[in-house]
Amino acid sequence: MLYTISNGDLTAKIDSLGAHLRSLTKAGRELLWQGDAVNWEGTAPVLFPICSNLKDGVYKLDGKTYSMPSHGFASSLMFECVFSEPNKIRLTVTQNDRTLEMYPFEFSLTVDFELAEDSLKTTYTVFNPQSRDLYFSIGAHEGYNCPEGIEGYEVCFNKTEKIESCVLVGNILGYDKDKLLPDGKVISLKNEYFSVDAIILEHINSDLVSLVNKTTGEKISVTVGDFENLLIWAVPGAPFVCIEPWCGFPDYVDTDGDFTKKHSIIKLAPNQTDIREHIITI
Repeated sequence: MLYTISNGDLTAKIDSLGAHLRSLTKAGRELLWQGDAVNWEGTAPVLFPICSNLKDGVYKLDGKTYSMPSHGFASSLMFECVFSEPNKIRLTVTQNDRTLEMYPFEFSLTVDFELAEDSLKTTYTVFNPQSRDLYFSIGAHEGYNCPEGIEGYEVCFNKTEKIESCVLVGNILGYDKDKLLPDGKVISLKNEYFSVDAIILEHINSDLVSLVNKTTGEKISVTVGDFENLLIWAVPGAPFVCIEPWCGFPDYVDTDGDFTKKHSIIKLAPNQTDIREHIITI
């Protein structure tokens, strides 16, 4: 089911499969990458209960080993619409037999989308209904159109950052960091930055990150204050870039697989709720 919300100027379309934002338009202009079979089929998946990859695709919990795909399984779940108005919608999902095989936790994941003026607010709410702690990560993965190519754009931070990317070893992390640029507030995008995978920034200082067209000055700004890490990802030569606020991280090469000790994992006590939000402003 594809749901549409609008406030007159902005319109968003959300798929009940994965609570996946499929379209965001302003005055009829599409801002989100629409996916293709060559570069990336996604547009803006929800990442849960992990972000990125596990070492060898597995983790350990309570003496057992479990397998889970990259970015978890939320994007493959059918969410239920429990509330909607013309400019807002709430979708929710809980565990099922298939998720319990990968992830032996009960949970409730709710995603709210709300349009107001020139912004789309997305709120992720995780509730732990169990009598034991819940461990998870949560992240966003919106891809934005860059029709002129990504080298016509820059990513601007509202605070000074160490612009050094964590270096991947295969699809997981080593401990080296690549100093892309001197510390500062601007990354002028280059295709070569994405020859391996992504720019991976750990523990960012900024509350706001903007994708800016260097020619026109048009920008899309994303609040990231509820998320500690930021991924910037593109496919070299493709006309899109993803700005991804994460509460999560790939596994490191020397991980022992213990899920409760996973880097950047969130620990949620019984009957407690964790709420994260980010706002996309056009």
